[in-house]
Amino acid sequence: MDKRLIGKWYKEAMGETINIFDEIPLRMKMSFSSSGYYNFEPNCVYEKDGYLCYEINDGYYRMVYHIQYANGELEGFYTQHGETTPIKYVKLDNTPEDAPYKYVPSEIYVPSTDKTRIEILKQYAAYDRDKEYGCGNEFCLRGEIPPILEKYDYSKYINGLDNTNDEIVFRLLDFVCDHFKHNGSGRMGFGTTITDLIAFCEKNEDKMNCRGLAILLASLLRLNGIKAQHITCLPYEDPFDDCHVVVDCLLPSGKRLMLDPTWRLYLKDKNGEYISLPRLRGLLLADEPIFENPTADYNGNGFAKEYHRNYMIKNTFRFARCTLNMDGVDGRTKNSRYIELIPVGYPVENFPEKRKADFVYNDIEFWRM
Repeated sequence: MDKRLIGKWYKEAMGETINIFDEIPLRMKMSFSSSGYYNFEPNCVYEKDGYLCYEINDGYYRMVYHIQYANGELEGFYTQHGETTPIKYVKLDNTPEDAPYKYVPSEIYVPSTDKTRIEILKQYAAYDRDKEYGCGNEFCLRGEIPPILEKYDYSKYINGLDNTNDEIVFRLLDFVCDHFKHNGSGRMGFGTTITDLIAFCEKNEDKMNCRGLAILLASLLRLNGIKAQHITCLPYEDPFDDCHVVVDCLLPSGKRLMLDPTWRLYLKDKNGEYISLPRLRGLLLADEPIFENPTADYNGNGFAKEYHRNYMIKNTFRFARCTLNMDGVDGRTKNSRYIELIPVGYPVENFPEKRKADFVYNDIEFWRM
């Protein structure tokens, strides 16, 4: 690594600061005063074609940076949404700042509230079904089995089963959870194919965030001919510093359920029926009991039922999904939109117009498979 990169650097656009540390493997911390994220670590850092490269965000918002030392400054470019933007940093100090992470958003799209999570959910329980948004939902099923799966005895998990048997869904949940765990403070690396995600885990103690686990499980289900999609579960706040990602799956029997690979979890109601993600929101609103599978577990530490219920009360306020579900797709692409299901009355006035263009208020259309 070029030692001249070590230090604290700044560029005015977005109030961006990067701290580069003289360590092996190389370590960085970034800050964006424009969005309130301070001293977080990028998804990954590496050297390529003479550039120091680092990546942040997941899916549609991913930014891939390329920088190099030039005339006392750092110069290069980043790519996002398929567009390339030049960048230049000036040096603030030869010593990088190793401060702890904090989140202090400077731009708030929705007003704060002193209501409880369940009160907020009940206030915004309704959707508007009078309009169709034409968002669509496409599933690419089957395909070639990535060779990396056989390192983990993948075929043994599905041996003797096909996509007419509900059991294959739960075997694939076990496959993911037996081999890969959750790291809530981690990322999911570059690339969202089955191969990319497993390769990232192999370099990170077999762990990744909830988004990576959900994308992996949904991709494996589709590989076996089963309609499945990863769904981002969002809170009332925006911007927010926490959300959750799970899998929405249509069982071969025609029943629908939510799978949460972070917790090796699926749910049933008091009558023993599987609970889908939209139905979970309704049961939480009605204060109905929900029951976890006996094997539910978080990284070998059991299942915190009350915590998970409260967590989902917070994160079933809004939902987001791709309109194209295929291996390697997460967010907006040339062929896919990234839409958000918004309840009636949610204050959207301050959101950017580009974001509002992908808001959907019809829950039936959003959940259509």
